[in-house]
Amino acid sequence: MNSGGVIALLEKVLMHNTLFPDTAYRFYGFAGFDGRTVQPVLRQRRIANARPATQVMIDTYMAAISFTKTSREGRFTNGVYEAWDLLPRNVLVDQEGDLYVVDAEIRKL
Repeated sequence: MNSGGVIALLEKVLMHNTLFPDTAYRFYGFAGFDGRTVQPVLRQRRIANARPATQVMIDTYMAAISFTKTSREGRFTNGVYEAWDLLPRNVLVDQEGDLYVVDAEIRKL
């Protein structure tokens, strides 16, 4: 919501779900406050027993899904999308070593 309103948020959610289906957002509806605002209600699957991934793990994962690292830490592109803020605070790793992107900024190029 901080990045341009409801429509921009829902577009970002669709891109996230395309790129990172293991942590897809589910849309449940809208909620509001005293008839003044409307907020989408979204949910992601909980990743049990997870910890923040290391930046090396994130870089390797993004390369494996055909993204190229840019000159800025945590920023990647595949020629169609640019994804950033892929830092340990936004990517989890479970006990089996699988990575899950739970929060990323994404835009279509």
